[in-house]
Amino acid sequence: MERNFIIMLSICLLSILLKIILIVLNSNSIYVQGTNFSQGIINLTISIAILLSVSVTRIIMYKLKDKTLKTLTVVCAAFLIVSNFCWWLIIDSDATYTTFHSPSPNRNEAFVVKETRHSEVYQLLKFKLLSKKLVDIRGDDGYRMFYGDKYKLEWMDHNKLKIHYLFDPISPDDYKDVTVTFKEY
Repeated sequence: MERNFIIMLSICLLSILLKIILIVLNSNSIYVQGTNFSQGIINLTISIAILLSVSVTRIIMYKLKDKTLKTLTVVCAAFLIVSNFCWWLIIDSDATYTTFHSPSPNRNEAFVVKETRHSEVYQLLKFKLLSKKLVDIRGDDGYRMFYGDKYKLEWMDHNKLKIHYLFDPISPDDYKDVTVTFKEY
């Protein structure tokens, strides 16, 4: 029992540390983002690990003697796990991803667009695992202009990009644009 307690406590503390690191990165607009995954699934996994390790640690700590506390701990952990999963399912599970690169000859900078009910444009950083959020773009009624290839890229300077996007699919001439500035990594 003592060994299981130490393992669960270690998992809990490491998960909490990882969650704190992600919060600090997010406060600086840096996210864990790849070309086909997002920080949402990572947050869900970390939350589940924290909740499971806390509930198992609590059960082991009391060595299953207090049945009311054990039941309450399991019910609360199960509720939090299910609610975290449902939140991810509603918000992030149907995300689509579009990638593009800065124009030739160097094509050094990579970008990924994550679309759910709106579009988030990220610049992938040097190691292609972390990304810097550049801009949110909202189409009419959650329209996904990148998924439908209804966008055009205009590379202005070496570190400026103008994105022309179809705002409303019912009005095929209703293009809007946004200009983003990015750094070279």
